[in-house]
Amino acid sequence: MPQRSTKNGFFTWLGRQVGHVKKAVKTPAGDLSRQVVYRQGKVEEKQMPNQPGIVLRRTTIDEVLVEEKSGESKDTPAKPSPRERKT
Repeated sequence: MPQRSTKNGFFTWLGRQVGHVKKAVKTPAGDLSRQVVYRQGKVEEKQMPNQPGIVLRRTTIDEVLVEEKSGESKDTPAKPSPRERKT
């Protein structure tokens, strides 16, 4: 009877794919520890002078993100450091 390879079988590959999808479904989308404070999007378009009918488009997104430290919520302000309390 021939030996079956357990590492390269179709069902092993299929099980890995199902496992990846299962993990992706359980993982929350995006990083929730960041808060977008400011966001500005700008689109610039210009015709190419030497090639008619071709448009050069530049899209710029400016964002300011605030990292939320673990243990802090958005409603409670951060505790001041001892140096800030003495002033």
